Amino acid sequence: MEIKRKFRPEIEGLRAVAALLVAAYHIWMMRVSGGVDVFFVVSGFLITTSLLSRYARDGYINFFYFIYGLLKRLLPNALLVLTVVLIASYFIMPEYRHAGIIKEIFASIFYFENWQLAISGTDYLNQGSEKSPVQHFWAMSIQGQFYVIWFLIVSLAIIIHKKFKVDFKKSFVGILLTLIILSFIYSVYLTAVNQPLAYFDTRTRVWEFGIGGLLLIIIYKIKLPEFISTVMGWSGLLILLGTGLMLDVEKSFPGYTALLPVIAAVFILVAGENSSKLGVEKFLGSKLMVWLGGLSYGLYLWHWPILSFYYVIFDTTDVSILHGMLIILISLILSYLGNKLLETPINKLIGKNNFTFRKFIPIAIQLGVVLTLLGAWYGAGELQSSNQEKLLGNSDYPGALSKDISFSPEGSKPIPSLETAKEDSPSPYADGCQLSPGESEVKVCEYGNTDDYEHTVALVGGSKSTHWLPSLQNLGDNYRILNVTKSGCRFSLDNSEGIADDCYEWNTKVVDELAEYEPNLVITLADIADREYEEVPKGFLKQFESLNDYNIPILAISDTPYFEKDVVECLSRTNEPSECSIEKSKTLSPISAWEKLSNPPENVTYVDYTDYLCDRATCPPIVGNVLAYRDKNHMTETFNKTFAPIIRKDIEKILLR
Repeated sequence: MEIKRKFRPEIEGLRAVAALLVAAYHIWMMRVSGGVDVFFVVSGFLITTSLLSRYARDGYINFFYFIYGLLKRLLPNALLVLTVVLIASYFIMPEYRHAGIIKEIFASIFYFENWQLAISGTDYLNQGSEKSPVQHFWAMSIQGQFYVIWFLIVSLAIIIHKKFKVDFKKSFVGILLTLIILSFIYSVYLTAVNQPLAYFDTRTRVWEFGIGGLLLIIIYKIKLPEFISTVMGWSGLLILLGTGLMLDVEKSFPGYTALLPVIAAVFILVAGENSSKLGVEKFLGSKLMVWLGGLSYGLYLWHWPILSFYYVIFDTTDVSILHGMLIILISLILSYLGNKLLETPINKLIGKNNFTFRKFIPIAIQLGVVLTLLGAWYGAGELQSSNQEKLLGNSDYPGALSKDISFSPEGSKPIPSLETAKEDSPSPYADGCQLSPGESEVKVCEYGNTDDYEHTVALVGGSKSTHWLPSLQNLGDNYRILNVTKSGCRFSLDNSEGIADDCYEWNTKVVDELAEYEPNLVITLADIADREYEEVPKGFLKQFESLNDYNIPILAISDTPYFEKDVVECLSRTNEPSECSIEKSKTLSPISAWEKLSNPPENVTYVDYTDYLCDRATCPPIVGNVLAYRDKNHMTETFNKTFAPIIRKDIEKILLR
């Protein structure tokens, strides 16, 4: 199969337009532009060209030469940006964002940032979290994964060709069409049911690369009249420029909507192959656009971290036209310097196929520097967390127990630190035991003593039930703890309350499945700490009655306060914790919803821990010198641990009757 490998200047110009669109939409509109999808199509087109030309020339494809060739082009600038971002983040970014940034830089280095974001993006607790200065590396991660996938696909086509004597072109096109169709169907489906996950999922984007690869196979046979080619090329550019303006792509991407930028890229590539006097390729292939195309990779890498730091330094989320243009200009300058002083010298040193370790030493040094800095930063945070763990529970850090003792912190710094507070969450989030929105299968995870125990206590409900797990894990060796929780889903069986379909389905199954474990006690929330809910929801009472049918007693805990501000973010901006408090009357009713019940369920014991969280007038963010909340309403794991002696007494009253 013959492949015409040639330099196409209009592709460089197309890259420049795509990168500028991405930057402009991020800076001034914070919307999806479709520019990244163009990169994916172009990457599919070019990498297929590279692989097939290697195969046509050599009769095989050397995986290591292929990967090394990619790394020498991709890593120098990427590692430079990550190193600068790492250092700048340490000094510029608020402490509470440090732990998340460390995770994402590590994920970006090893090309799985898209999956890191897929996890956090679908996590109920992180819906309002701020974007990291390396979030844009999600696209680079998908691209890196795609390169490996594409090598395997071409290799599969080669094996089929040689082993079964099937024409290589037919086998390759067959595999491509299958992937494109399956990936597109999956993209449409997942976008409809879980758009945040779909946006970052590699599988929803494979079809875009596939379109680029398929186009390479057929493009040389497409012959268009000059007029049609001209109209098609300029139409493609106009479609690309207008994608983000014409549609609300935020909630519909990738799905069907991604067809727009993909079609735009195809139109431009086809028009470029059928050159015309007034064609778009004349503009895109001009010296200026080709030069900008050479800077497009760096522009993409630099603009987002500069924008992220701008937001923090100027304490704003709005960027003026002038400042936005300066961000783009600075990004272009940094891209030029990175190419001139780093990428070009390294690529000359390594050469076309001179892939020895000695030649890769500059890149190895870059990687070593960024990993060393990252490790040092992470290690310092772990050491701090370890020291904080030792402090918990002593007289200076009683947490919830401060109500029962004479307590004065005398200037001791609260724990956990703001740097680690956002990550100070219960085990189920890291263990995969906290179901995400969209999931409806009941998952039961065991904690505590799972072998030789006397009592089984089950924690059931949404994320505000989950934050009680740390105190239960500290009950002692006599307890097996079951965690049965789902984010954004209270323990409530009433679809008239507006709960999501997956949550309602989960609630229809959870009691019967939980009963199979024969718990001695179920712990859940008794009410909702929102002034709009003056009564206990009927769905709560239905589930309590369902447990009563199995003779399972319940410890129902009063809900914890909802703050108006994210507590950690608020504390990072002020030296006065009182400014981050909330008036008790704004979140909690003077008489709880449970106390208003005229005939409460007989299997339920109600406990109200509000006095451990609030004083007479306010609910503070720090209690007993321990930071109580990691966002607007979820307790930190550290703080909830201090509830262990308190909740143990109430549990024992029920179990030892």
